[in-house]
Amino acid sequence: MPAKFRVGLIGLGHVGGVVARRLTEGPSISEAAGRPVVLVGVAVARPQGRTAPAPLVSADALMADKSLDALIEVAGGLEPARSLLERGLSRGLQVITANKQVIAAHGPALARLGRLRFEASVASAVPIVETLADDLAADTITGISGILNGTTNMLLEAMAGGREFGTALAEAQAAGLAEADPSADVDAHDPAAKLAILVMLAFHRRIDVAAIPRVGIRGITSQELSAARGRGRVIKLIAAARAVASGIEADVRPRSLPTAEPLSRVGGALNGIRVDAQAAGPLFFQGAGAGPEAAASAVIADLIRAARDAPAMAGAALARLAGAPLTPVGSWPPGEPFPSVP
Repeated sequence: MPAKFRVGLIGLGHVGGVVARRLTEGPSISEAAGRPVVLVGVAVARPQGRTAPAPLVSADALMADKSLDALIEVAGGLEPARSLLERGLSRGLQVITANKQVIAAHGPALARLGRLRFEASVASAVPIVETLADDLAADTITGISGILNGTTNMLLEAMAGGREFGTALAEAQAAGLAEADPSADVDAHDPAAKLAILVMLAFHRRIDVAAIPRVGIRGITSQELSAARGRGRVIKLIAAARAVASGIEADVRPRSLPTAEPLSRVGGALNGIRVDAQAAGPLFFQGAGAGPEAAASAVIADLIRAARDAPAMAGAALARLAGAPLTPVGSWPPGEPFPSVP
């Protein structure tokens, strides 16, 4: 029988809970991996009163387990997540994370240390990360654009139906579809971090996520959305980037799209990403970009690749950027359509 692949999990929130359940509910993951995949411990900050399908331990105790083959981090935030990922990579573990903040800010430096996988960090279950790093590795990407935040997409749809921003947000918060502090979403910080990751993979340039210009959706009114619809257009929060001679042009801002543009038809909390490539032409990806099940699906896909000992292509792409100078980022002219809009 093939050797067991022993996994430690950091974080038992919404995503971590689904990952833990799926790792212990049946043999399907082990069958896909071709070897037994075993969850040996779960690290949480406050284990009192918590239950899990594996022993609850401190992060230090989990990191001290010499039997581990892989580490999954779904706790979120910059620290201690970054430090724990660094420790895991430095001791030779295969490391999987859904943490967009850490990857956007420290991905290249971490990836240089070992095998780092992060499919869930952008658009959750939409398979864009490894696609850019592997399937499109021989192509030249000319532009990338997308709806990378399901919460704001859902809010804009509600506002197009007549609700004002505050009302739509309150209803989404009451339904558990928006955070109590929605600033990461509505002020475009979340999609900016995801765009920074896509830029590194698509254009092989290291950028500072803080340099990406961003405009959120707080200032949009239902009247503006209705007026756009009357002109046959739809307003969406779009993250877009392209490589230019001076560096990278990128931003996140509401844009008015024609209804012929596929991104205009991405509904609800879905994510959509358009990749323009020289050989492949325009490619469009759409799917569940948020929610525990979607994120857990991407995490487990990375885990299966790790258990198969498959190359970490996206991590290798970021590792090549470690130590590279930051590329200047300029704003995409607001009135100029990005390449995916005719």
